[in-house]
Amino acid sequence: MAADLHLHSIYSDGSFSPKELIEMAVNKGVKAIALADHDTVEGVEEMVEYGLEKGIEVIPAIEFSTFSKQAEIHILGYYIDYKEEVFLAKIKELFNSRLNRAREMVKKLNNLGIGISYKDVQGLAGDKYIGRPHIARAMIAAGYIDTMKQAFSTDYIGNGGRAYVSKSRLSPADAIKIIKQAGGIAVLAHPFFINNGNSLDKDTIKSFISLGLEGIEVYHSQHDKQTSDYYLDIAKDLGLLVTGGSDFHGANTPGLEIGDVILAEKYVAELRRYYQDKPSHHLN
Repeated sequence: MAADLHLHSIYSDGSFSPKELIEMAVNKGVKAIALADHDTVEGVEEMVEYGLEKGIEVIPAIEFSTFSKQAEIHILGYYIDYKEEVFLAKIKELFNSRLNRAREMVKKLNNLGIGISYKDVQGLAGDKYIGRPHIARAMIAAGYIDTMKQAFSTDYIGNGGRAYVSKSRLSPADAIKIIKQAGGIAVLAHPFFINNGNSLDKDTIKSFISLGLEGIEVYHSQHDKQTSDYYLDIAKDLGLLVTGGSDFHGANTPGLEIGDVILAEKYVAELRRYYQDKPSHHLN
C-alpha cells in the first residue's frame, strides 16, 4: 500500500483543500495519507469522511513547530483524537498566535515600504489560516517581488529577516505531551531539515525518547537516500517507529507532488498496529 503521511491543506499553509488532496491521492495511486496541518485539525474530519468515500485511508495528524534554543524542531502527531476538547482548546491558542504573528509581519513590511494590508493577505488565503506563504503571495500580487523565494529572504520574511516574527515558543516536550494527551503518537519530523539548527544526531534523538517520542520521519522530500538510510538505522537502534511523507504544500512547494515520497506498507502497518495496541487510545 503506497502511503504519503505528511500533507498540508488550505487550513494551514497548503494550497489545496482536503477533498482535493484526496482526489490527488486517488489519481496517484496513494492509498493512505495523513493531513498534518500546522497547529490545527480543522481539515481532518473533512478528509477522513471523503477518504472513506474514495477508499483512501486517512490518518488524523497534526504538526507542531517547537523550539530548542534557536533550533526549530517539528513534531508530528499521528492518530490524534481530533475532537478532544482540551486538545482543541490548546491548539486554538496556538492557532491564534499564528494569526497575530502574520499581522505583525505585515506591519513590519509596511514599515519597510511594502504597501500590502492584512486584508489583502486574508483575501489570498481564502480561509482562516494565514501564514508566510500567503504574505509572500500578497507581495507578488502587489508587484513588490516576482517569486516566493524572494519573500523568504533576509530582506523580508525569511527566518531572521527584516520583517520576520518568531513563532510562539512551544518546546518539544510540550508538543509531545499535547499529542500523547490526545491519544496520539509523537514523531520527530524531517530531522535532517532543522531551521536555525544542525541536523539531529542519534544522541539528540535519544534524548527525546524520555519525553515520549515514539517515531522518526525517516523518509522526507528534504532527505536523500543516504540521509534516509542514516535515520533508518537510528530508528532501528532506538526502537522507534518509521514514518515518511512528501510534506506537500501544493503551490507553496513547487516541483513537489503527493506521492513523491512513499512510505512502505510495512511501516504503515507497524504504525497502525502500534496505535491499536496502545493501552489507551481514542477512536473517532
